[in-house]
Amino acid sequence: MNKTFLYTAISMAMLSATVSCDNSKSGKGPAAAYENNSAEKASHVIEYTNLLIDIANQQNDYITRVMENADKIEKGLKNPSDRFAFFGIFPATYFERSRGISKVKADEPVDELSSDDKKFFKEKVASSSKAFTKIQDYYKQLQDYLKAEDYKDDKSVKGLALVDSIRSSTQLLIAEKAVLIKKVNEIADASEAIVLKDSPLKDYIIAMKADLKSVREFVGLMENGGADYNSIKDKADAAYAALEKAYGEHSQLSLDNAKKEHKDSYYKLFYDRFHEILLETKKTMRDGAEKGKLTENQVENLSRNYDYLIERYNSFNN
Repeated sequence: MNKTFLYTAISMAMLSATVSCDNSKSGKGPAAAYENNSAEKASHVIEYTNLLIDIANQQNDYITRVMENADKIEKGLKNPSDRFAFFGIFPATYFERSRGISKVKADEPVDELSSDDKKFFKEKVASSSKAFTKIQDYYKQLQDYLKAEDYKDDKSVKGLALVDSIRSSTQLLIAEKAVLIKKVNEIADASEAIVLKDSPLKDYIIAMKADLKSVREFVGLMENGGADYNSIKDKADAAYAALEKAYGEHSQLSLDNAKKEHKDSYYKLFYDRFHEILLETKKTMRDGAEKGKLTENQVENLSRNYDYLIERYNSFNN
């Protein structure tokens, strides 16, 4: 299952290579309301936008598993007499991670947002949450349907209808998230420009964001071409070499300023994880070259690794 459907929107907000956008400087556009904020206010806005991105990523992981299972279940429902019809379908569960001492909540937009944006986030967070809950509900009904083996009574009619409902609800959530994250992008860029202007952490943040963008592009390459690995091998090799080079440079930045802000351990954790991902990815690429393709699990693991890096980035910025 290709995870790009939500990452396209998420990446726009999370991984802009620059630290600001032209609109925030010109006093025009949606970001204009934030260009005069203090660094403290801008940091609070970023904490809120990071939370929305983190939740979107967690939900994306859950939806990916649900959609993978829905595909398998649909196939089984069309041939339920096969004794392996529903073999290997593992339950998809969703647990929202604890965020420690942070008091920011997705459904309570921070006061530092403009009144219009507070209203926007209040409405969009509620509607996207409703769409996500609907997916969970339909999937729970489908699980109960399979456990009771009700497909033997109605010739799989209800089960196939539930699969269709899961897919249509997922498309609705995609639309909701695209609008939500577009706004996150605009506000986060404007606020980040303020925070980074005179920040001792500027170089670290720019380095991590650039590497996250490169990792996301690499994962996208593997997602889209992994089924015929030899067709993308040269591009994959070049992209991997660039990642190694960036790791070598960015992991060796002086941590003097990070230590003063008590952020050196978070920065090191980011690049420790980056290093482990590079080692694991090298094995995956070797396997792809030998077999001519990547497995669905290998591609999914690359996406999960990207998620872990985002978590490390958010920890640095919290």
